[in-house]
Amino acid sequence: MKPLKLSLQAFGPFATTELINFSLLGAHPLFLINGPTGAGKSSILDAICFALYGHTTGAERDPAQMRCDYAQAELLTEVTLDFSLGSKSYRIRRAPTQERPKARGEGSTLQQAEAQLWLLDGTPNGKLMVAKKVNDATAQIETLIGLNVEQFRQVMVLPQGKFRELLMADSKEREKIFGQLFQTQIYKRIEERLKLQAAGIRQAVEQHQNQIKGMLQSAEVNTEAEIDSGIEQLVPQLQAAAQQKQTALAAREVATRSHHDATALVARFEGRAVKQRELQAQQASAPAIEARQNQLDRAASAQQLEPKYQQRQQCHQQLQALSDDRDQCSAILNTAQLGLSAAQGQLKTASQAQAEVEPLQRQQLQLQQYRERIIQLQKAQTETQQRQQVADASKAKLQTQQQALQQQLDQQLVQETQLSELQQTLEALASIQIACNTQQGKLGQRQELETLRHSYKALHHKQQTLQQQYTTQLALTEQARTHARQIELRWHNGQAALLARELLQGQPCPVCGSPDHPAAATGGPELELVSSEQLDAVRLLESQALEQLHAAKQQLDSGARDLADNLTAGQKLADAIGELAGQPLAVLQAEVDQLQQTLATLTHQQQQKKALNQRLDALKPQITELREAIVGAQTQADQDHSHALEARLRATDLQEQLPEAYRDASALERALDEIGARLKHLTQALDNAQNEVSRCRSEVDKYQARLETLSQQQQQCQALSLSAEQAWQDALAASPFASIETFQQACLDEAQQQQFKKEIAAFHSRLNSLLGALALLDKELADQTPPDLAAIAANLQEKSLAFDQCEESWRQLDKRHSQLTAVKSKLQLAHHKNAELEAQFAIFGTLSEVANGQTGDKISLQRFVLSVLLDDVLIQASQRLSLMSKGRYQLVRKADRAKGNKASGLELEVEDGYSGSTRAVATLSGGESFMAALALALGLSDVVQAYAGGIKLDTLFIDEGFGSLDPESLDLAIRTLVDLQASGRTIGIISHVAELKEQLALRLDVISDRQGSHVRTVCG
Repeated sequence: MKPLKLSLQAFGPFATTELINFSLLGAHPLFLINGPTGAGKSSILDAICFALYGHTTGAERDPAQMRCDYAQAELLTEVTLDFSLGSKSYRIRRAPTQERPKARGEGSTLQQAEAQLWLLDGTPNGKLMVAKKVNDATAQIETLIGLNVEQFRQVMVLPQGKFRELLMADSKEREKIFGQLFQTQIYKRIEERLKLQAAGIRQAVEQHQNQIKGMLQSAEVNTEAEIDSGIEQLVPQLQAAAQQKQTALAAREVATRSHHDATALVARFEGRAVKQRELQAQQASAPAIEARQNQLDRAASAQQLEPKYQQRQQCHQQLQALSDDRDQCSAILNTAQLGLSAAQGQLKTASQAQAEVEPLQRQQLQLQQYRERIIQLQKAQTETQQRQQVADASKAKLQTQQQALQQQLDQQLVQETQLSELQQTLEALASIQIACNTQQGKLGQRQELETLRHSYKALHHKQQTLQQQYTTQLALTEQARTHARQIELRWHNGQAALLARELLQGQPCPVCGSPDHPAAATGGPELELVSSEQLDAVRLLESQALEQLHAAKQQLDSGARDLADNLTAGQKLADAIGELAGQPLAVLQAEVDQLQQTLATLTHQQQQKKALNQRLDALKPQITELREAIVGAQTQADQDHSHALEARLRATDLQEQLPEAYRDASALERALDEIGARLKHLTQALDNAQNEVSRCRSEVDKYQARLETLSQQQQQCQALSLSAEQAWQDALAASPFASIETFQQACLDEAQQQQFKKEIAAFHSRLNSLLGALALLDKELADQTPPDLAAIAANLQEKSLAFDQCEESWRQLDKRHSQLTAVKSKLQLAHHKNAELEAQFAIFGTLSEVANGQTGDKISLQRFVLSVLLDDVLIQASQRLSLMSKGRYQLVRKADRAKGNKASGLELEVEDGYSGSTRAVATLSGGESFMAALALALGLSDVVQAYAGGIKLDTLFIDEGFGSLDPESLDLAIRTLVDLQASGRTIGIISHVAELKEQLALRLDVISDRQGSHVRTVCG
């Protein structure tokens, strides 16, 4: 994670919005966050940690307490951070829970915490990943960076007072951090998978043991031997029971057949009795069937008379309908004739009222002319009002301009008086300006000399420091050279000893060629062979020491030149200013301050004079313009007054031309409306009367024609009705029916006739069927007698009961035999499965115990892998710690097992090169702990960066701790950070140490005042 931009608003001591652009510091900067105590240096790290995780770096303050007391109430507390991860960039904004003023009304409301996360994909707003939820944003950040807030504090930020946490962490805590950094969760998953698999096998074994116990309990036995003996005893009993069951079954089948035959014979005797009863009932309904046949025959005779009867009925109905229509038409005709007489009377009345139309039309025309005059009068009155308003406005404008002119004249008089007074005090300005410039030049030279003196002291101190560094590096170089020579000699001795071991007596030596080897090199028992890699390493250390010595010599020479140049420049300046070189700065400064105060006063008065002249020059054209505007305004006012008078006269003439009753427009409109309504009423009355007369006459004509037509149709229908009546009477006389009533009673519809036919046919069919069935049964039962069914049923019940008892006895024995046999088979399978599970547990149980650290040194698989990675980290960390501690300390991993069940394998110890002993890291002093923690963080960063797929630890923030170092250790620590920065890391340091401000050109200066703090970026 690398920060790009940080925006703080009303956060910590920052009252407004502060923007920190880390990109201005370079691609991989080493920079200092500088400022007085309490200014807000640590708040910058708090803001970064809060933006990412919603917590501060120290975790002492709640995010809701980070609001600035100097911020305005309407300004929300929020932090926005742009950062990069590899090739991608992101932006996160986060605001804590806080009080804010209500949008409406007084008081405040609670603003809930919120967070937004964007992927900066090149679009104007980026791709929104989290819209508002705080927990979602934190989860996304933990997934992207690969660290939670506690791990972030320990490996990417060394907060104030907490830099020892990673150094002092136990194996369990360090396992969490390293596992997250190196992505070794796969080994943890292997541990858990083996543990779960072993537990599953163990549980399966226990379940099988319980199943075996359950099987024995279900069989009501205690041992498997009892199952075998029980099966042996049941076999002969089961065979005897089966034989008894078969005998009883045969006897029951004989009794069943006898009962079935007897039941069938009894059923046939009962069936014959039933058929006889049904035949008697069928014969009893014969008279009713005969009556149905007679009714059906009369219906056939009536069906032949049906056409003549229907024709007679139709003629009667048609004649009656025509008679009813004629009576109705006659009534309607009488009503229409009465309506026509009334309509003719209304038409006569409406025609007489038409005499009023012409006078009303003349009156309407005259009133319309009056309306046009009223419109002209209204326009004239409106124009009069407008003219009067224009005249009043012109008069007011004239008065305003006259007042403005008087004010300008008064102002001009006052400014001329002030200008005259200032002119008298500005005569000494030029002489005082010359004296002030001369005195300032002297003061500048004296200050420059003082600066050179201070610079000389600093350069002299630096020269002494460089001389000490050169001396120290010279000693270190000699040590490295001596150590290299010793290692090289040991390597040559070892190579000679190895060569001597391969020599054989009588074979030539590969060095001298002699076949004799009287004094072959042995190296002694204490010989420690040196590898070529160790030899190359010490040679590299020697080369690095020489390079550092050369660099220290160059710095020493450069410091000497700077000191000489400073001394020469100071001497030249002292010769130039002569006696002023010894005069105190305070005296010169007091004289300059007094002259500057006098000069400032006169300069201010000169500026006042200039301003007064400018204002006077500006007033003169304004006064001229106002005088000209007053003349024009007076002329315009006279013209507007004349126009208003003319409009008033025209309105008076128009009003006198109107009758007094119609001068009011509303009264005139009411009269016009009344005349129009009366004319409309008269016209509509005449039209309505004419239309009504036409309609009534049409109705009378229509119904007169209809009445004549109906009369003719009635005469024709009456003749047809008489003919149909005669034909019907002739047919009735020739039929078997005495009257029309007997004919109507004999008539049946088609459905009734079909129903009667079906009933008659069903009767005869059922009668024939019963006669045939009785004849057949009489023939079958001629030689048979009814059996004793009760005795036969009692015999069947006895045989069935005997069979049920035999079958139940056999079933109980068979059930017990099957149960014991099934349990025996299941036990065999269970023993086989249990053997397989025990074999599996022997493998996976052992693997689980080893992988989860339950054997030996209590080191799990993941902790073993992490211990190897920790060794790599400690190699890198020890190199830096050795450099910063001048070769005294190295970090090593504790090899001893922890006491009790506590996790072990990742504890740290420090190896003291002075005493040759190894001790706990807790015994280090404050400065030593800081160096060890810094070295561990840097080593961890190196190793994590080196592993493919590792988390990007390309940023490190250090909050204080440098004050606990002596100057030499501080210089070594800074050199270590410079080397780390050269490898592509971004490093930020918070410190009050003055030497850091001198050595680091890139800074973020935090400036504090009464209104809050501000940040200034210094890029060199």
